[in-house]
Amino acid sequence: MKDTSQKALRRGHNEGNIRQQTDGRWEVRLSAGIDYKTGKPRRTSTCCSMRQEAIAILQQQAHEVRTQGWRDPMSVTLGEWYEYWLDTYMKDTIKQSTYASYRSYLNKHFCVLGKILLKKLEPHTLQEFYNYKFREKGLSPKTLRNYHMALHKCLQQAVKEHLLVYNPCDAVTLPSGEKPEISVFTNDQQQALVKASYHHRYGVFIRLDLCTGLRMGELLALKWEDIDFSTAQLHVRRTINRLAKYEAHAGESKTEIVFGTPKTKNSRRTIPLTHTMIDELTRWKNLQAQDKQRAGDKFTDNGFVVTNEFGHYIEQKTFKDYYDRMLKDATSATLPSTLCVTPSPPAHWSVVWTIKRCRQFWDTTR
Repeated sequence: MKDTSQKALRRGHNEGNIRQQTDGRWEVRLSAGIDYKTGKPRRTSTCCSMRQEAIAILQQQAHEVRTQGWRDPMSVTLGEWYEYWLDTYMKDTIKQSTYASYRSYLNKHFCVLGKILLKKLEPHTLQEFYNYKFREKGLSPKTLRNYHMALHKCLQQAVKEHLLVYNPCDAVTLPSGEKPEISVFTNDQQQALVKASYHHRYGVFIRLDLCTGLRMGELLALKWEDIDFSTAQLHVRRTINRLAKYEAHAGESKTEIVFGTPKTKNSRRTIPLTHTMIDELTRWKNLQAQDKQRAGDKFTDNGFVVTNEFGHYIEQKTFKDYYDRMLKDATSATLPSTLCVTPSPPAHWSVVWTIKRCRQFWDTTR
């Protein structure tokens, strides 16, 4: 009788096949949908030691591919599934800033977890991961909750598609801790900063932020159309951030400037301005007109409020540098001799700003 055990076990169209390799192992190959980037069939390959085991794997994978799509549920890792989930389910449904955060979790923090087979991911493994990040790396409970929320969403989708029987995140207990105390300016520090701000070109925006509580991205994205001088109101409508690109090609910057909507629905708000602040913004607008006259054709007028001498908007990192200089001057006995924009602080200014204590600007948690 002819021995057929060494030949490939062939099946119907797109049902896959089994063949024995030269090292004696059995390979299960299966056509698993289409790679939409190349237009070519997507194939999976799984190896095992026994022929009967290979037949069982082929039958299981063929069934799951027919009912669930391209994935190879026996060999897909958490990292591979996370990537697929992120690009397939999240990319078009969340803000680019959130997408960038979710991707950074995988690249920077889920590196070891990502190598674990999805079907072998256990709650105790996740618990040990969170404990390590909390105890050894000193990550805050809030940061761990962010990781956990992304991972829970990812694995919940795997449950919906029957890649997992249950979500292992449901059995995890996150470390708890007290919220860190937020550092705020004292009245004296606040007055010193306001005083120092009058010696800097962009000091008016420090005073505006003390007045409104704007996030830095909201402040730098302001346009003149957002300020109603007749009603003394400021409308928060957009933000500016430098974010990781969805896709970066060779030789290109991996980041880009993105104008988006404010963080939450409640962040899209209208803020009343004092008459003093309206007067200050009017003086700034006149200074901006002088910049335009001096720069001539080199001036870019896109309607932004916070601009450099050539009318271009200012990024957060750059503005933070300006702020740090003002903060340094506020804590120094010597201030620059030149006043900018406003000839002198209003006589009643210190009264206005000592009514309440303002949070220290743009804490990293904001």
